[in-house]
Amino acid sequence: MIRWKHESAASHPGAPGGLRPRGRFRLALLAAAVTLGLMTCLCACGEEEETAEEPTSFELALITNEIGVDDGSFNQTTWAAMQAFGEENGLTCQYYPSDDESYMKTIREAKSQGAQLVVLAGSQLETIAYEAQDKYEDLKFVLIDGVPRDKDYNYNTGSNATGVLFAEQEAGYLAGYAAVTEGYTKLGYMGGDALPPVKRYGYGFVQGAAAAAEELGRSGVHVQYTYLGTFEASDEIESEAYDWFTEDGVQVIFACGGSIGESVMAAAETAGGKVIGVDADQSALSETVITSAKKETGKAITDILKNYKRNNFEGGAILNYSAENGGIGLEITNARMEVFTQEVYDQVFADIKSGARKIVKDIGDKSISTLVPDTMEIEVIDD
Repeated sequence: MIRWKHESAASHPGAPGGLRPRGRFRLALLAAAVTLGLMTCLCACGEEEETAEEPTSFELALITNEIGVDDGSFNQTTWAAMQAFGEENGLTCQYYPSDDESYMKTIREAKSQGAQLVVLAGSQLETIAYEAQDKYEDLKFVLIDGVPRDKDYNYNTGSNATGVLFAEQEAGYLAGYAAVTEGYTKLGYMGGDALPPVKRYGYGFVQGAAAAAEELGRSGVHVQYTYLGTFEASDEIESEAYDWFTEDGVQVIFACGGSIGESVMAAAETAGGKVIGVDADQSALSETVITSAKKETGKAITDILKNYKRNNFEGGAILNYSAENGGIGLEITNARMEVFTQEVYDQVFADIKSGARKIVKDIGDKSISTLVPDTMEIEVIDD
């Protein structure tokens, strides 16, 4: 069954008084920032540090939203893979945070600084990729999490562009299945902007939870579900997550949206809740993280850059990464779970890979309740 609930993000009197930096999380981000350098962070290649000269041009460019590469998630994983490949293969690289109004200007800036291949991070950049591939025919573009399209949803991937898609619904399914197997019955899903990858994570999550409940005979499974409309951490999100834990009885929240995970983890630390991370292994960010739904962005970037290095860039292609080719997964090595073991994971993963488990990735205009049996309740919170 489905129940709608309207709720504001106003702070609850018993909630934390603001977004307080949590030591482990901030140290992890600080360590990442030191590793990555300043915003003009460079991938120098092959020279000793004391003799290396600062590059004056950058062949590989990563363009992100304003959060940059310190999100502990999608952007950071993408950048780390580009850095590693650059260092190993003699390619310089730089990243460029941009706001919604300045993406084309940022691409022009990257080109002026020597960019030959531009990686655009996020499905919100589909229309930017569509425009840029035509305007800059001498550049190569990689769009992670999307396919170039115009504002009327006419899709076209130019001969100088590649789109990369992931089966987030499969990773989300694993996360939901693991949570219920582990014994949690009050689950929460907090997505960022309601973009296709975020939706697929959520759809998979509720299907995995429903499957585990049915197979294990677990009753009373409840999922509280919302999209927050942002990928940025905030006091308001921490307060809302705190209320979910303390007032609504949610035991574990799947935080699916870049830096919003920081706010959810902060609330979990205060309220005694648990968190499922997203995109990459986020276990080091907080002891509240029991596992993470992962998509292998690094693998995708490395595959593409290898072909680029060989002068075999796959223009006009849409690359799909799923369980079948090792493109998604769930963190097990650093997981904080006891019942959902490696053996259980391997079996469920194998079922997904073989197609034995059918997972819906898009419901169109249908209600999310169509994804689960009547015995499971979904409460959709419209903020």
